[in-house]
Amino acid sequence: MLKFVSKKYSRFIKTYFFMKIIVFATDFSRGSRKAAQTAAQMAIKTGAKLILFRAFRYLMPLYSEMSILAVSTQYLEKHAISSLKRLKNSLKKKFSQDLEIEILFREGLVINSLIYVLEETNADLLVIGSVGDSPLGSRYFGSLATSMIHHNKVPMLIVPPKAKYSVFQNAVLGIDLRYEIDAKVLGKTVNILRDLDLVVNIYTIAEELQSAKDSALKLRGLLKNVPHTYTITEGQDFPESVLDFAILNHADLIITFPRKHNIFKRFFNNTNTEKLIKNESFSILTVV
Repeated sequence: MLKFVSKKYSRFIKTYFFMKIIVFATDFSRGSRKAAQTAAQMAIKTGAKLILFRAFRYLMPLYSEMSILAVSTQYLEKHAISSLKRLKNSLKKKFSQDLEIEILFREGLVINSLIYVLEETNADLLVIGSVGDSPLGSRYFGSLATSMIHHNKVPMLIVPPKAKYSVFQNAVLGIDLRYEIDAKVLGKTVNILRDLDLVVNIYTIAEELQSAKDSALKLRGLLKNVPHTYTITEGQDFPESVLDFAILNHADLIITFPRKHNIFKRFFNNTNTEKLIKNESFSILTVV
């Protein structure tokens, strides 16, 4: 059964601001190119400012003999600035000179720097590629995208290199009714759907269909102004079922609500959202 953490869920829908700031985090890899274009097109569609962000870190050589090969902090900063400017010019040339783009960089650990920038800019959305230069390494050793799931406090769009679409039209909202859903998260999702002018196919998995129908009425009430369909099914394998449903409905975006897991469980098992991110075709929007 759908359980709202807050009973006054309608309040969040009325007060949540529309998308104004989109942050795109890049490592300048080939895998991030599709994500950069998607971020730019979303900024154009929503009228948001696009912030291009790069984090870099200076590493001191372990051996004095290697110090001659060390790259200075000043060099890394200069390289970040020049690369961000090239990306900015490329996106404006490809899409629109009127696109408002700001560049931002920080020295430090990527996750810590990114969290700080998201708070500093009051970002409404983070866009990131699902892999960097090594898709195989990302699959087995994790990636920035999967790590940010457990640290991020704003909606995050994860774009795989093989994604077929940059402007989303048809989304699947996967909801596992076996777990509680925060009403504030639902409110954010509704506003994102309105901002992007999406048709959404709600796909829910429940242990018992009759109780799920009662929950569906509440959820559909929240989405009354958003074009949508609703499908309820019984099942256990949430990621596989959602992906199959997305393929069947020719979706170009999957929306999911990540749940909090302790470190022990995350170490031995991939979460549902992490499993979804590893797909190579669908962009994943996580709302927290």
